[in-house]
Amino acid sequence: MNGEVNQPQVLESFYSNATELRSGRLRALFDLWQESRAGAVLPGLEAIDPIVLKRFLTDLVVVDVGDPEQPRFRLVGTGFRDFFSRNYTGVLVRNADFPEREQIADSYRRVALSGQPLLGWYRWQSDDGGIYYSEFVVLPYGAGSRVERLVVMEDLDPARQGAAISPDGTNG
Repeated sequence: MNGEVNQPQVLESFYSNATELRSGRLRALFDLWQESRAGAVLPGLEAIDPIVLKRFLTDLVVVDVGDPEQPRFRLVGTGFRDFFSRNYTGVLVRNADFPEREQIADSYRRVALSGQPLLGWYRWQSDDGGIYYSEFVVLPYGAGSRVERLVVMEDLDPARQGAAISPDGTNG
């Protein structure tokens, strides 16, 4: 080992507020979510409007969290489907065929139960073994304080360009 210490890989990191997001697209989506709340705890389901969300649709994922223990992909944008060559629409998150499924399902559960958005980045592995880092937002929608759906977006642009640099600037 030559004195090397094996450091565990950080799999995810959460931000305390939206100003930490590096992705302008994710900040814009978060700002739209904030505006759609109109002073309420959560924006209503009607705020998941394809016309209002048009510029984000290709990379949006809508998750049904009626049962927070069993989140289900309700809608998966074409950009996401094309990038991963899969359509997860209708699939329980825990039944998806990617290694990070439990980590992602736990994040969705956390947002569903807390009603608080989750922002940050996570580390994931592609089918060809590449390691990437994607920033994300998980935004709750529902009625009153009951979360019924999540709007999720990852900024996949760095991965689309083959960049494997983590958000802290180090090589993944």
